[in-house]
Amino acid sequence: MRLPTTYFRYSLLVSFLLFIGLTPLSLLISFFVPSMWKLGVYSLFFVALINLAFTTGFIFYYRVSINPQGLRCTSFWGKLYFIEWSTITGARSYGGLWTFGFKFLLLSTTKFSSALWLPLFLHDMPRLKQIVSDYAGTSNPLAIQLKEQNTPVSKGKKAEDQIKFAWQGGIVHGTINLVFILLALTGYDFFIRLTELIDISKLLISVLLNVCLIFVLSFGIYKKSRVSAVVILIYLASSQAWEVIELRRIPGILSWFFLIAYVGGVQGTFSYHKLRGNR
Repeated sequence: MRLPTTYFRYSLLVSFLLFIGLTPLSLLISFFVPSMWKLGVYSLFFVALINLAFTTGFIFYYRVSINPQGLRCTSFWGKLYFIEWSTITGARSYGGLWTFGFKFLLLSTTKFSSALWLPLFLHDMPRLKQIVSDYAGTSNPLAIQLKEQNTPVSKGKKAEDQIKFAWQGGIVHGTINLVFILLALTGYDFFIRLTELIDISKLLISVLLNVCLIFVLSFGIYKKSRVSAVVILIYLASSQAWEVIELRRIPGILSWFFLIAYVGGVQGTFSYHKLRGNR
């Protein structure tokens, strides 16, 4: 008899970010069909369809499934495994720079020597917590850890982690911009080619303003300013749009990394002030 199984996919926001993150791969694959790039604007629709197919397949394949016997999640390398509730011996929260700010629960089991990864950015986390509690029991390490994720203390820590990740990302963002521009001013403009579009003197002024703005807004996020978090997110999105329109190229992976960090910064600052208001 087949056991009733409940599936949990990534949240809408994470799915959107995944769609953006897979864009370079879709572009690379499209180059193997050169005839499609002769269709003008329709070539972009072709790339978008490839990207949509990859994103949908990824989200569908990496769904978390739960039934009365256990759950299925992944290893560090992305391989799916099924573990019984009784084999779970521990669960701990993990997330930071190496996970792009996304949170996971690392599950220790008697079945595997390495921990399995359960994402905490699924589309219906309250329901997942309830089902785990019903199937595994409230004393199961996973059920206990999931319950702790919903406490004000845990929410506050998550908000502070998002804020920290955002302002640290801002410092890296500003530093990288400064380095690239200094390289351009010294003649190493093979990558960004800004000196072909902007006069050197104007470029220097715009760079100084750009870097100063990023550092000031990053400090604002450090001080938990919601305005700074929103402004730096809008600023990055506008910069990416300018890059596509003027330079005619897709922003690099680092740009998407900073976008994720700043989105988390907006979420973190608003959550932080909401929690403070509820005290």
